[in-house]
Amino acid sequence: MLAASEAPRPESRADAVETNLLLWWEDFYVPVFKYILPKMGTLEGKKVLELGTGTGGTATLLAKRGASVIGIDLLPFRLAEAKARASEHEVAESVDFALMDAMHLAFPDNTFDFIISKSVLVFTEHAQTAKECYRVLKPGGKAIFIENMRYHPMAWLYRKIFLKYSAKLRYFSIRDVETVGAEFENLEHREFHLSAVGALFWQKCIPIPMFYRWTLRLLKAIDLSVLKCLPFFKRFCWITAMICQKD
Repeated sequence: MLAASEAPRPESRADAVETNLLLWWEDFYVPVFKYILPKMGTLEGKKVLELGTGTGGTATLLAKRGASVIGIDLLPFRLAEAKARASEHEVAESVDFALMDAMHLAFPDNTFDFIISKSVLVFTEHAQTAKECYRVLKPGGKAIFIENMRYHPMAWLYRKIFLKYSAKLRYFSIRDVETVGAEFENLEHREFHLSAVGALFWQKCIPIPMFYRWTLRLLKAIDLSVLKCLPFFKRFCWITAMICQKD
């Protein structure tokens, strides 16, 4: 039996996620990160580029795992917030931030071991961004794109009613996933949250935390079974996570 000082820390697990660094919708992004983090493996000494770093949560999370991270964004005030977050978590020396467009990366070819983004490609031309990512990835490197999908009924309705600018965004279909993957030698993807989004009723409409937790747990289990047995329905999920590899 391990002594207390020898017990493995929870964050040492490959799929452990510090939820406070996800910042928003953490209940829905935790399973996504539990899927992608083991695919990244040990990050000690690895160079990572984050597209659309925002307030720096993901960049900080990866830096705390040993990566050297560059986060780019088009909003200067977000970069200032990201620098503050990295300093708060004592990884400022491992993270740099830069004002830069994801479709025009100012880096040499074959620079990064990993590229990661969350809800960024919807604002860009998918293929052009994928080509740029391929160019700056090292051979064997992986680009990981976490994006919102087009056809989830509740998400579609919410965008129509509340997000007037959403008509200009390029949300993902399965065909779009495959188009991005075609820029790389290998593509793996998984879709998340079909019925589970319904649990938000007990969080946003009638806030009852106990009902929200129970409903979310139940609907996540239902989603796993449905998507396993009927993969056709993955096109109606809310989130897709693409892992694209350069040979």
